[in-house]
Amino acid sequence: MLMVAVANVTQPEQGIEIVKRFSGQHLIDLFNELDRPDSEKAIVGVLLAIPPKLNGSPRWIADNVLDFGRVELRFADGACLDTYAYRLASKAVFRDNAKVDPADIQCWRSLYETSNADGDVDPELVAHQTWLSVVITRMVNAVNLPDEEDAPE
Repeated sequence: MLMVAVANVTQPEQGIEIVKRFSGQHLIDLFNELDRPDSEKAIVGVLLAIPPKLNGSPRWIADNVLDFGRVELRFADGACLDTYAYRLASKAVFRDNAKVDPADIQCWRSLYETSNADGDVDPELVAHQTWLSVVITRMVNAVNLPDEEDAPE
């Protein structure tokens, strides 16, 4: 699940709106919706909310997407997949509902990239990304409580 932070650039005092999208294709649709001449809204962050079954912890984790791209994956059995993928601040790579082994990536074409995607350090951007990650992680966990049988004792 993708959580997109959208700001009104003409009225920044309105704060940030969080828009939920469920796939890379839905994220592209949002980009197209907002990327218009004279648009009053801009994307100020994209996070991937990673469920417990994919992150190895009992809680959801929201990690900043530094690079979103169209990728071609080739698996050990020779099968290929043309899909969207997300390179995260944690260095992990995911596609919709699955973790990706970076060795499987044959081709990557970036569609959205933050200015620190290549390792350039911008303290203000990193602080904003960290804050967004903490806030979104709390929000996602507040509405996605573990089932009683899955809850830690």
